[in-house]
Amino acid sequence: MNAKKLTALMFGLLLVTSAPLLAGEHGHKDGGPDAAFLQKALKGLDLTEAQKTQIKALREAARSQLPSRDDMASQHEALAALVKAPQFDAVAARQLLEAKQDKQLEAQLTRLKLQHDIRAVLTDEQKAKL
Repeated sequence: MNAKKLTALMFGLLLVTSAPLLAGEHGHKDGGPDAAFLQKALKGLDLTEAQKTQIKALREAARSQLPSRDDMASQHEALAALVKAPQFDAVAARQLLEAKQDKQLEAQLTRLKLQHDIRAVLTDEQKAKL
C-alpha cells in the first residue's frame, strides 16, 4: 500500500473513532453534538469532582491545540482564491492542501490523545461501564 492510500485510510479511521469525543469550538456554539455525546457518556460513570476537574482541564488543553475558526476560514478563503484566479496555480494549491491535511492530522491526533487521557482518569469499573 502506498503512502497516500495509507494516509487516507488513517484519516478515515481517525475520523470514525475520535469524532464522538471532540468537544469545543468546532461545530456548534454550544459545544456541538460531540460535547453533548461526551457529557452523556461520562454522566453515567459517577465521576468524582476530582475526575470532573481533570477531564475539564484535559478538554480545555486539547481545545487550545485545535485550529481556530479564523484559521479554518483563512484556509478556505485561500483555496477559494485559487479557484477564482485567472490561472490555476497547482503548486500553491498543493501547498495549501498539504498544510490543511497536516492541520487535520494534528487535530485528529489531539482528539485521540484526549480520549486516551480521559480514559486514564477513569477507574477500571468506569472504563468497563464506558
